[in-house]
Amino acid sequence: MPIRSTTMPIRRAVRTRTAASALALTMALTATACGGDSGGAADGKTTITLGYYAEAGGPADGTMRKLVKEFEKANPTIRVKIESADYDKFHTRLRTQLAGRKAPDVWLSDGVLVQEFAGRGSLRDLSGYASELNADDYLGVDLIKKGDPKGRLYGFPQGAQSTALFYNKKLFKDAGVAEPTADWTYDDLLAAAKKLTKDTNGDGKPDVYGFRSYSPSFVESWWPMVEAFGGEVLGDDGKVAIDSPGSREAFDWMLKTMYEDKVAPDPVTTEALGKSQTLFPSSVVAMQFGIYARIQTANQGKVDFGVAPLPKGPDGQRGDLANINAWVINRAAPDARAEAAWKWIEFFSGEKPQTDWTAIGEAIPINKKVTQTPAFLSPETPPAERKVFLDSLADADDLGLNPVWSEYTTALAEAVTGALNKESSVPDALKTGQDEAQSAIDRFRPAG
Repeated sequence: MPIRSTTMPIRRAVRTRTAASALALTMALTATACGGDSGGAADGKTTITLGYYAEAGGPADGTMRKLVKEFEKANPTIRVKIESADYDKFHTRLRTQLAGRKAPDVWLSDGVLVQEFAGRGSLRDLSGYASELNADDYLGVDLIKKGDPKGRLYGFPQGAQSTALFYNKKLFKDAGVAEPTADWTYDDLLAAAKKLTKDTNGDGKPDVYGFRSYSPSFVESWWPMVEAFGGEVLGDDGKVAIDSPGSREAFDWMLKTMYEDKVAPDPVTTEALGKSQTLFPSSVVAMQFGIYARIQTANQGKVDFGVAPLPKGPDGQRGDLANINAWVINRAAPDARAEAAWKWIEFFSGEKPQTDWTAIGEAIPINKKVTQTPAFLSPETPPAERKVFLDSLADADDLGLNPVWSEYTTALAEAVTGALNKESSVPDALKTGQDEAQSAIDRFRPAG
């Protein structure tokens, strides 16, 4: 069971209570406050609470529950209590639980939030546990370490996400356009998008756009473009660095696709058409940048699609990015529960669980052996070219992680979206965004 808060005032013991009883009560409360609850039960089992985000009853939720049962069968001395919810509800509840010392013992964290939890003193350093494993057998370990200034491992990979160019094969064939290749540049992308954009009913507005340039999911929009055009969002020194010539060139390219060539919907139109993540599955756009998880939504739309590497920028850079979702262990969990939690992480990272997880198409498996199996490389559903994601992951940069990732990227996104809506100039937006994002970073003080 999670440790319960002991911050409420303790009433003075009634006079009839014996001194021995009072001492026993004090010792029990002290043990609880220090994490003395081991999670053990009379039957000798250790109970851990496992948290994760997934749509209730969906493939991820069903697979996770199946794996928990298999884990309990393989580890009869461990009992697992599940806490799950959809993404937003899960993380909102988690922050409240952490404040009240009632968070799960082990939970699945979005990779971009690992340093937030670590910076607030909520996570165990897993370096010691992981030292028993060969890190070279798993994808993403180095990227997680990169997020910590001291190279500590505050999460162990659960699933990897990298970016690729998704394209609708039918729309390409109908327009007589050759499919994307690894040699494509941004000029090639724009030229193809012009041919793919169609006004089928003659109302002066495209019914099919060649490319989805803007998305609120900036990892699938302006961030890789900034990198490809020679800019960067966060420098190696930890300072926000988006206000640069390369970044301005990337945003100018985006504006051209939306307002001059009109091959991509602008932000307002994107939302009006059903929001960015619905456009490709509904064949409203012929191409988009997408993370691996977009395979699920594209297949739900029954789209015949393929994936290709991101196009090259002026200097040959693709701007590949990666996010490594991770299992983390609550720093407040007693040692017995932390040990049991690590056993769950080891189990989930094994070949059988990773193969099962691969089947739902939610993430690139982090077990390298599984990435070389037909389960990943020869799936029954599109796309067939999934090695593209492995190549992207191998070359990918991280997402400028730090304990205030949400705050500083929100400041950036608000500024640049204003520019993409033509509410401000690109130079003004980048300067404002950089200043406000840096202020968010500078205000943070790590937990002692």
